[in-house]
Amino acid sequence: MPDTPDKSAATQGKDRCIHISLQPVASEIRASDGREIPFTRAILTIRNVCDAETIDVVPHATLGQEGGTVQDVSSSFSHSATASLPPGGNVSWDVYDLLLPAHPGTASKVHMFGYRAALNWRFDLTVWAEYRSSSSSVTMQTPVSRWSLRWSVANPSSGAVELTIEDVKD
Repeated sequence: MPDTPDKSAATQGKDRCIHISLQPVASEIRASDGREIPFTRAILTIRNVCDAETIDVVPHATLGQEGGTVQDVSSSFSHSATASLPPGGNVSWDVYDLLLPAHPGTASKVHMFGYRAALNWRFDLTVWAEYRSSSSSVTMQTPVSRWSLRWSVANPSSGAVELTIEDVKD
């Protein structure tokens, strides 16, 4: 598992070209009875906020499930990560679809029980990225971003699932 970088290792201020965010997005998911129910997804986005292309973009993530172990899930990005981002460009991933199945303790439960396996559990997500500006040979690193996520049933009659995302500060 890669070591989570400390704060001093991260590029600060105006020199930082990569911004990492996690946002809830309304969606739907198929329940076991075939119904489509409202389901809020966590969308992780890495965005280039500089005027130059960023290259060699390598995202890293760890995911911990409440009461379980923290797992390196960085390899999940290998199939969909981009090596470069043009100015203003971004790449996004669905945490439920991509990262939860990469966590061994969660994957088997989600496989057997579907979205219900994620309900009422707290998940701790840590993300950072390494990259270079196309005009530099120096590898930069973003600050580490940490969030706590919890999916829960918002409306028992419809089965609608809401997501609470909290920033975790050191």
